Amino acid sequence: MLLTDTNITTLDFLRHGATTGGSYYRGSTDDPLSKLGWQQMSTAVANRNWDLIISSPLLRCLDFAQHLNRHANTPFCIEPAWQEIHFGDWEGKTADQIDPAELQRFYQDPLQHTPKHAENFSVFLARINQAWADLIKQHSGKRILIITHAGVIRALFPILLNLPINKLFHLQVDHASLTRFQCFQDGAEPFVQLQFLNVSSTK
Repeated sequence: MLLTDTNITTLDFLRHGATTGGSYYRGSTDDPLSKLGWQQMSTAVANRNWDLIISSPLLRCLDFAQHLNRHANTPFCIEPAWQEIHFGDWEGKTADQIDPAELQRFYQDPLQHTPKHAENFSVFLARINQAWADLIKQHSGKRILIITHAGVIRALFPILLNLPINKLFHLQVDHASLTRFQCFQDGAEPFVQLQFLNVSSTK
């Protein structure tokens, strides 16, 4: 397939930086960035430019997005569809506080073993799929920064590249890392290409 330079949408997905509160299952829990997290994200976006910034509404994404909007004078909007999955009974718990068998089942097959009271994983995937479709439809041909979460970024791989669900957690998505997709829209069907995954300024 010949890919041309016409009508290319470039989508950079930036995971938020380190947060306050330590390491635990943090889906809808709304902790802000730590000082380190601010430093990580500032380094990640240095010398880069976008036409539009889109952010999850959670503070660990939103605070930096608003900061970047003010200083880069780039259009900005909040999109709830890009926020992290809600972990239900696992919210606020460390891995050590959760039954190891439950953890193993979830990581092997999240569709069948979503945590109790959590957002159903199939519903989560459908949400991200629709967010992607809306993004491409509304902002075709632009360079876009989406400030979001590790779970969201992983969810794009089965949606866009048919990665098996049981391989999702083999993808490393570090704090303040960038993952880029390009969408070519010359033909009847968009063609999506992964440009890079988990590019981190800390490496």
